[in-house]
Amino acid sequence: MMKFVEEGRIPKYGLPDRFEFVEAIPKTSVGKINKISLRALFAK
Repeated sequence: MMKFVEEGRIPKYGLPDRFEFVEAIPKTSVGKINKISLRALFAK
């Protein structure tokens, strides 16, 4: 991914600090991603 930063395709702040792999993404009752729940799970 650093290749894209060096080429100027994306800015350095566009790279994530870390990746988290999960079994399932929490969703609301209508099927949208529940961002509030995600923030609670992965807050530092």
